[in-house]
Amino acid sequence: IQVQDTLLALSDLASAHRKKYPVPLIAVTGSSGKTTVKEMIAAVLRQSHHPLVSQGNLNNMVGLPMTVLNLGPQHSIAVVEAGINRNGEMDCLASAASPDVAVITTIGPVHLEGLGSIENVAKEKFKLVQKLSPGGTAVVPAGNPYLQPLLRESSCSIVTFGLEQGDFRAENIRYGVETTFEIKSPSESQEIRLQIPGQHNIANALAAAAACSAAGVELSDLSRSLSRFSSPAWRMEILSLRGNRTLIRDCYNANPQSMSAALEVLARRGTGSRTLAILADMAELGDQSARLHQEVGKEAARLGIDRLIFVGAHGRFFADGYISAGGDANAVTVAADKESAWNVIGPDLEKFGSILVKGSRLMKMETVADRILEEN
Repeated sequence: IQVQDTLLALSDLASAHRKKYPVPLIAVTGSSGKTTVKEMIAAVLRQSHHPLVSQGNLNNMVGLPMTVLNLGPQHSIAVVEAGINRNGEMDCLASAASPDVAVITTIGPVHLEGLGSIENVAKEKFKLVQKLSPGGTAVVPAGNPYLQPLLRESSCSIVTFGLEQGDFRAENIRYGVETTFEIKSPSESQEIRLQIPGQHNIANALAAAAACSAAGVELSDLSRSLSRFSSPAWRMEILSLRGNRTLIRDCYNANPQSMSAALEVLARRGTGSRTLAILADMAELGDQSARLHQEVGKEAARLGIDRLIFVGAHGRFFADGYISAGGDANAVTVAADKESAWNVIGPDLEKFGSILVKGSRLMKMETVADRILEEN
């Protein structure tokens, strides 16, 4: 068979296959947290269903349609992930999925090289909502300024989530070895114990709870499912080092939102000990790259991170931001590559009680994290 566009043809095949199996389908998109929220939803669904679940982060123009094509009579529900970095891609992904519940985790400055602006990020992500099946539900962050104008023009049901406001919100948050909080929803309240750290993961859990509820799934198993939930590989993994020290391996990818979230986790876990962040470039930020690296540097200074190593071409912007916000110029080092960074910090690693390693996928910072694990 000869077609003009193989990706479009794949999407059309998936769309036709989806019509054969009209089970409830939850589709997750957003600037950050897609894979974690998708996996949280899957953990809850597995308690009482046989779900089809996107493997890993197979969320693009090939991965999502291929996932939908795996839908079969054995599946009672599905959850898939939709990721884009160019205009128009969501049209194909949403058509292939035909979701009953569309989740938008966050909207932020991600893939600006292809999408141009945060406003356009929101517009493109929102196409998933626009392709909801009749009677479908959108699950969105409460009060998001980029989504509000789009939601006002939508006729679908809307469920919101947020730490302090929303239909699903968190109360009585307590941070420690585990994070405990109560999920307040329109119908009930449940105490949740998360083994994965970070305020952003509370928001992820709220999004997952809202999505499951919107799909008609009983939330009675929510607490048990999330209490056993562990981070997907290379995403906010808390690993032990010699001497009661901690490595935060969060190196699958990086954008301004996830960088800030990771630094917040480092600062919180580093209370009472010295903190080290080994960071690398954030990719695909277009002409906003310099400013956004500076903003992350400012955030590191505000959080009081003790020592910073930045790997990559954008390190000078990060350092400028860190110093301009009051950070010690002697505490930040810009390295051209990972080997240079290791030569600077490798001999001193034992001085730090909590260490974060993070960078965009193309930087492959897991090699640094693995070396730390091997030698510490």
